[in-house]
Amino acid sequence: MNNINPDTYCGIYCGACSVLMHGETGHVDGFTACLQRVPKEELACNGCKSGTVYAGCRTCDIRDCAVKKGIEHCVDCTDYPCKMYGMWQSASKILPHIREAALSLEVIKHDGVDSWLMAQKKRWSCPDCGAQYSWYAPVCSRCGRGLISEAYKMSGLKKLMCRFILPMVYRKGKRKEIVMEK
Repeated sequence: MNNINPDTYCGIYCGACSVLMHGETGHVDGFTACLQRVPKEELACNGCKSGTVYAGCRTCDIRDCAVKKGIEHCVDCTDYPCKMYGMWQSASKILPHIREAALSLEVIKHDGVDSWLMAQKKRWSCPDCGAQYSWYAPVCSRCGRGLISEAYKMSGLKKLMCRFILPMVYRKGKRKEIVMEK
């Protein structure tokens, strides 16, 4: 993985991100399948703390806040947990991988980021062949092992996510990119 930074401000593990994994492997899972209208070359990211961030992630207010405050993780902020973080956590009803974020921040606070990153890499690696897989991968792209019990399933609101929410977030990120270039 070149120039990948799987660490995040919010506590999710970018190393298992569907967009990041797609950029590395070209593998499509339930999440990236929702992004069929996004140009393939834009379905790449090296993590939210890297120089190459997916357009949809550029809209993240938590990321912007942490950068502005100069903190490495939300848990380092005197305002944590803030209203913004709580609202973002409510999105776990639609995107279940967000559920792990708050606990991850506590692990980072107590055990350190390197320990957390090692545990996450192991958590999101195929038990049979060791290949990394994304949050929503139903099978390992290398060996074909079923990952239903390890990975998350897209919620019943998948149609809403695919048709409206994810495309809207992508377009918002592209607009933000254009504004920042000016």
